Amino acid sequence: MPYTTQIQVLLEPPVEVPVLEQRFADLKQKLVKPEHKQKVIESYGTLCNVLKEQADFIEKNGPRMVPEIDFNEVKKNGGLLPDDFSALVRERGCVILRNVVSEEQAVQWEQDLLSYTKRHSEVGGFPVERPTIWSLFWTPTQVQIRSHPRVMEVMRCVSKLWTVSNPTVPVDLDSQVVYPDRFRIRYPNKEAAYVLPAHLDSGAIERWEDPVNRSNYSEIFEGNWENWDGWVADKRIDAQSDLYHIGNSCSCWRSLQGWLSLSHSNTGEGTLRILPSLKASVAYCMLRPLFGSNGEFDDTQPTFPGSEPGKTQFKPTNDFHPHLAMEKSVVGIPPVRPGDYVFWHCDLVHEVDKYHPGTRNSTAVYNACNPLTPYNIDSLLSVREAFEKAAPPRDFTSAKLVKEIETDHVDHGARRENIWSEDGLKAIGLKKLDVDEEGLTEGQREVRRLANVKLGFA
Repeated sequence: MPYTTQIQVLLEPPVEVPVLEQRFADLKQKLVKPEHKQKVIESYGTLCNVLKEQADFIEKNGPRMVPEIDFNEVKKNGGLLPDDFSALVRERGCVILRNVVSEEQAVQWEQDLLSYTKRHSEVGGFPVERPTIWSLFWTPTQVQIRSHPRVMEVMRCVSKLWTVSNPTVPVDLDSQVVYPDRFRIRYPNKEAAYVLPAHLDSGAIERWEDPVNRSNYSEIFEGNWENWDGWVADKRIDAQSDLYHIGNSCSCWRSLQGWLSLSHSNTGEGTLRILPSLKASVAYCMLRPLFGSNGEFDDTQPTFPGSEPGKTQFKPTNDFHPHLAMEKSVVGIPPVRPGDYVFWHCDLVHEVDKYHPGTRNSTAVYNACNPLTPYNIDSLLSVREAFEKAAPPRDFTSAKLVKEIETDHVDHGARRENIWSEDGLKAIGLKKLDVDEEGLTEGQREVRRLANVKLGFA
């Protein structure tokens, strides 16, 4: 059966793709150069066949697709993931590190959060009537987690999954920047919850529209998606993820999104679901706008399915991205225990369980991996100011607060005594970075110097 006919069958009856402004047709025609067109067409056909095979493989293996390792074993390896294991993580785009903090400490943190939300129940969150995602950023627990010595160590560990090909590029994978996010306490409930559908954060149409962002996927648009390396940081640090400034963007480059589990959560119990195939899924999402409903190459239409200007999340769907086969390829993560840390690549398709049929709370504190870059320094400046005021960070100023704000809480955690490490003080902009540390690259030294200047330490 011809390849184009296969796609036509998959998409019948035809689904109408949202039509954007005409300028997006002009943009689309810039994506693939004439000399690469035939190779892109051939590579897309191969890609769709690979996705089918991978979807079957993922469905068969389920949660076992997510690589996992005990962090104590990592520490014995000098704080580095073993080479073979790192290769698997890069392929799957996700990892669970077990026992990052002790179960005793994690359980205590959960009790502290439950107590805090009970004392300040009117602070609000989402959904408003009974929050599971709380509009809280500076509880003692959150501040302590972000600066816990072993959390700082695990951040440095997973940052090593990324590479910098040019040592003069101003990026420091050994230094972290705090991005204060919220936490989730999802209570057992067999009814469906309103949760985010499958999506990618930090940019939607920007992945194609911003030239620097687009350059991160150049091999894909040359018909060489198999050679695409999604773990090179050089151009990521300058990529624009919000070209429309509507106010719903993440003002920090999160190289790996992540959260620390504070509870026992089994697969399917109100927790994370991911598509554990980074390269093929990203290549397909990037190429999909170039192929019409009949499977033929068409770069004349102003359509980018899953992307909406001003919405900084890209949302693939079964209607517009059928070859992802998300009913098979998106799987729940393995069971997690208090103290386990889950990370996933910034380009990985992910979502949350619609149901929580378990018997215990599913509690996690969001805390991503954010390396030191010029863009992230600007974020850090605003974060430090928010910390000093116990105020909502700038990315969350529109979060629904019912009657209370943390600034008014006498027991908020935005205090120096809740920062539990020297690296934690640096990550929130309260301590000078060491520019004379032995072994730094030129780029690391420069970005640390720049941070010190902007933070007022130079």
